[in-house]
Amino acid sequence: MALEAEIKIPVNDLETVIKRLKQEGFQETEVCREEDTYFNSPYYDMKEKDKALRIRRSRNMQTGEEWAQLNCKGAKLDQISMARKELETEIREPEIIEGILKELGFEPLSIQVIKTRRTLSNGEITAAADRVEGLGEFLELEIIAERENQREECLEKISRILRAIGYKMEQTVRTSYLSMLFGKRA
Repeated sequence: MALEAEIKIPVNDLETVIKRLKQEGFQETEVCREEDTYFNSPYYDMKEKDKALRIRRSRNMQTGEEWAQLNCKGAKLDQISMARKELETEIREPEIIEGILKELGFEPLSIQVIKTRRTLSNGEITAAADRVEGLGEFLELEIIAERENQREECLEKISRILRAIGYKMEQTVRTSYLSMLFGKRA
């Protein structure tokens, strides 16, 4: 099981952020449109447990290739970042997986998270430059660690990149896009 050491920060000018990341050695790898459908159940409340269960449908904007994933994210592991355990697998038929989840008592939430994501990488760190419908622009930086004891080291590497592009860890947010969208609705 992988550990996702991740931060999220709202940004005002995504193009400038991408330019700065490239100056720090990041290379753009793809541009995708992602549609996330989240699930919850009265028998297992994902929000109450600070977890997430979703089906993500993706389309590469350059090649037209489409794919889907089933993701289960564990509870956040600290009070600073979005670090959490994550299980994910590619799925060929998301409609069938959605049907299975419904049979088990999970229902899709009323809000979907839809975004255009430009992905960049410097080998170890993945940067997601996101334009989220209804929310605005964000940068996510993440490192996938194999063990929990690597989390602090990973977050320090992420902090160094943030400082290099003109941001600080104190500016990050721990709220998911889904929670932000529900907050705007309320």
